[in-house]
Amino acid sequence: MRNFRSSRPRRPVLRLLVAATGFALWLPWGVSAQDGAPPLPAERLEAQEEVLSSPTTYRAEDQGLAVLSVQSRPEGAQVFVDGEARGTTPVTIRDLDEGSHEVILYLVDHGAFRQTVEGRGGRIFVDLESEKSLGVGFVSVRTDPPDARIEVDGQRVGLSPLEVPLEAGSHAVRVSKPGFKDAETRVEVGPEESHAVQLRLEPREGALLVISSPVGAEVLVDGGGVGGAWEPLRVDDVAPGTHSVRVQKEGFRPWVKDDVQVRSAETTTVLAALQPERDYTWVRLYTAPPGARVWLDGRDLGVAGDEGLGFKASKGAHKLYLEVDPAVHPGFEPLEITVSLTEDEVDYSAEPLRLPAVDENYIHAVQLVERKQLEAALGFLDRVDPEHPSYGEARLLVVEVLQGLGRSGEIPLELEALLAKPQYHNNPTLNTALGYWALVAARSVPDGEAAGMLGRAVEALDRAVQSVDLFPPAHRDQLILQAHYYTGMASEILFNLTGEKRYVKKGAQAWEVFFARLELTPSVLDKGWVEKARNHRRSMEFLAKKLGG
Repeated sequence: MRNFRSSRPRRPVLRLLVAATGFALWLPWGVSAQDGAPPLPAERLEAQEEVLSSPTTYRAEDQGLAVLSVQSRPEGAQVFVDGEARGTTPVTIRDLDEGSHEVILYLVDHGAFRQTVEGRGGRIFVDLESEKSLGVGFVSVRTDPPDARIEVDGQRVGLSPLEVPLEAGSHAVRVSKPGFKDAETRVEVGPEESHAVQLRLEPREGALLVISSPVGAEVLVDGGGVGGAWEPLRVDDVAPGTHSVRVQKEGFRPWVKDDVQVRSAETTTVLAALQPERDYTWVRLYTAPPGARVWLDGRDLGVAGDEGLGFKASKGAHKLYLEVDPAVHPGFEPLEITVSLTEDEVDYSAEPLRLPAVDENYIHAVQLVERKQLEAALGFLDRVDPEHPSYGEARLLVVEVLQGLGRSGEIPLELEALLAKPQYHNNPTLNTALGYWALVAARSVPDGEAAGMLGRAVEALDRAVQSVDLFPPAHRDQLILQAHYYTGMASEILFNLTGEKRYVKKGAQAWEVFFARLELTPSVLDKGWVEKARNHRRSMEFLAKKLGG
């Protein structure tokens, strides 16, 4: 069982903070990567194509034309522009792009002739009777499935099926289609010869992204182990089709789904929520000092005396509230904690739950904050002993004071220092808070400092999503989404700052998990923020495809 502390919020303003112990974190969603983020790219990029040199070049702009006019003597010659059939002479072509274009004319019994035009048009006239023809043959390219992109010697020539005129010699033919593996072959072409090329494209593998709750479960795909899901586990190179996924962990009933569909070149997300084999835990609770009254989820359980307090609770997350009688034990604050019960039995005798002792410096600071004397409050807060139980709450009050003073750039360092202490290191609410404040502070610091700050924030957000059971139950769904949202935003900015491809992969995965969880709790966010998230997801997915990340 894991737990983390939280003090009872005595002032409404403290609810705006991340309490060291598990209160809801009311972080704004209004973080944007617009500053310095690239605009959304086009749906696809067209690769620049190499063109063959030609002894004769016409420039359209020199002739004041926006069309290409191709004529020959005799007429009736087939015309191919960049490998695509465009009719027979005389022909006018109006849809050329800027750049260099190869034009081949072919007429039976006369041969083939090549010219090159620069720009969107021009005039070409070829006397087939007097000019020397090229040694040209034809290759007919068909693919299964059709409509595949065809490249010959690295130059794009069109979509299959297609007949392509080629100079005599050896040529590399390559075909590609989204969702399929590329296929290629070489063909020897002789003058006046015709060749048929048939290529079959094999579907690309897909992938699985397995998220288990609790984390650390073993994942098997089609009976074979693929790893442990301590974080979202990505399984690459999964053949398209139906697969069986089994997620198992000691003490929990296995989660099995035999009809997981994987599509070519796509990632299928699997959310596996494991149920305990026994759905309750026997707890023996001890407190320091002894004699605290205990409430479980608002229900009074009694007093934990010298022999502790025994009770049974369902497995999962619960909120405990402990309070001592000040007449018997003066100088202690109430303690509120969230605990995650995963084992069959838990005994606190070795590590009793300690109620925080009151620190006078912290009390003075609280009073000064209430009187709006923020600078003076910082002085008292800095005097709180790091080993004192009030230290965590004191540093969180520092965060609140810095925010009030307009010094938000200092907040990430405060949170990092607090998270460096073992008792706070895996607190998911604190780690999520660091992610948010790092995004805020990164806007106003130099690029190098921003990159370091955001890199550490992404590590903190990873810890947050690995401890989701410790989020406050009432706001768990929202906080989990926030953690993935901030990871996606921080990764996008980190790529802009560093150019490192790993952040593209990290961001794309964060958005993938974000939307998978959003499907389970669609009412958590309004449509405006969901649309913003979709835009950033498209941006990262585009970059992942472009960079091969």
